[in-house]
Amino acid sequence: MAEMKQIHDFAVKWCDKFRDPNFDYIELENHYIADDCATLGFEMDCGHAFTEKYGQAPFYNYEELEKIIDDITDIFLLGSAIYSRWRYFNHWAYSSADIVEPENRTWFILALSRLALLSGENPFIFKGTLKKIRIISNNICYGSMPEPDDEVEQHLTINDEGHVCFSGYNFGHGGEKYEKARTKSFKIEKESSNKLFNAFATYFGNEYDEIFATDIGDWVMELTNTDGKTYKFRGSLCADFDYDGIDLSDLVRETVGMDDLFVFDGNNKPDIITKIILDYHRVTKIKPGEKPEGATWEFVTWDYTEHLIIDRETETLEHIQNIGTGCKVSRKYEVEGGIESLLENFDEEDLFSHIEGNSDDVVETPNETKDYKITINYKKNPQRVIEGSYDKNGLPDDFADFAETVFDFIRFYGLGEIFDPSVYGKVKRRQTEYIFCSVTFDEGYKSYYYLTDDDSIEVGDFVIVPAGKDNHEVVVEVVNIEYFNEENAPLPIEKTKRIIRKCTDDDFDPPVE
Repeated sequence: MAEMKQIHDFAVKWCDKFRDPNFDYIELENHYIADDCATLGFEMDCGHAFTEKYGQAPFYNYEELEKIIDDITDIFLLGSAIYSRWRYFNHWAYSSADIVEPENRTWFILALSRLALLSGENPFIFKGTLKKIRIISNNICYGSMPEPDDEVEQHLTINDEGHVCFSGYNFGHGGEKYEKARTKSFKIEKESSNKLFNAFATYFGNEYDEIFATDIGDWVMELTNTDGKTYKFRGSLCADFDYDGIDLSDLVRETVGMDDLFVFDGNNKPDIITKIILDYHRVTKIKPGEKPEGATWEFVTWDYTEHLIIDRETETLEHIQNIGTGCKVSRKYEVEGGIESLLENFDEEDLFSHIEGNSDDVVETPNETKDYKITINYKKNPQRVIEGSYDKNGLPDDFADFAETVFDFIRFYGLGEIFDPSVYGKVKRRQTEYIFCSVTFDEGYKSYYYLTDDDSIEVGDFVIVPAGKDNHEVVVEVVNIEYFNEENAPLPIEKTKRIIRKCTDDDFDPPVE
């Protein structure tokens, strides 16, 4: 009987080969894996023992295997299933190359990973204290052949002291090896490297989903701990690893200060808008009714500007008005997560992409000009600057939608409460007083009194009240709230109907039968 270490080494070796998208299928379907299986005592029984216990579906379908994989505890049953499944592609399949199709590759990865776990420590989950990260990213994919000067592979090494080594390789001129085109060696702040290492150790210290595709590039990563043990990870160059809301590929690029790194995703994610600046400038010449004695000028010039800055990095929106000399009004919104959401409303490719423009024969406003400049910063693409006259045809076609979206954002937060008469004009109710709410019905102008004991109801709330002789329930809006003693109440207490409750979302969106 084989030792557990031998089985573990077998599982790790062949799992890594199946995880390597560039590995030659000929070696996978050749007799080497059969020799190893036979040495370990696994049987080629065409999967009979496995299917008898778990059914045929998990033997042929990786999605079905995934459902029961954690229930498999018999090492030799699983090893024999792997041997038998391999034998199908080696001996009976129409094309032995089908063994590397994504669905088949995934089946073997699942089975071999489980075998490795049953026979020893999980080799695909990092353990210990991280000392070094090494990532090799290759963006060669199906399609046209790269140009000789195209960078196709990157090697990046970072250690726990913050030392960074990078090499970039061009496709070259048809040789077997790529040509080294650039190298960089530098050091980053220890705080930055610690943040990166903590993120990687935590993320790859837990189970994660690997993505394998055949039409894009790939990456391989080695994580080495302080004990000198190295853990190897692989995947296709489209991985979206999210750690606590942070994309790990972006974190690497940000940490080392290199925006062009492939890392895990190939740097192919859509670009994002990082900042929008809108500058508005109006110059108006005003002819005064009376000029001071001795004045040589004919007009007084009013130079007025507005600035709108929406900044993803600082998570702020700022609106500034320069009304005149010594008169400046500004309002700043610092909304965590809100600014990002606001900018996500705008498509980085299509925003402000078309301007109709004014005809040559337009009539200009005498003594007045209105101009604008829009500056858009992107994460990857170069800055865009758009300028023109501030009017419907001079602005981008979608400017109205942009303005409405921004205005809705500003309006949501309002002007606060200190100038709100419903706040400063509200008196506290005495225990002997009743709460009378004035409500209006849909499309109605007349208000009606209803009683309530709910002090949380406010002007503008929608509530449900009984209406009509049959007291059917109706949604109404509260337009005023007053407090009265019984003796000065506008209606007899015993004859006044009461609010049933506040409305919920379900009241406005009833279920469809």
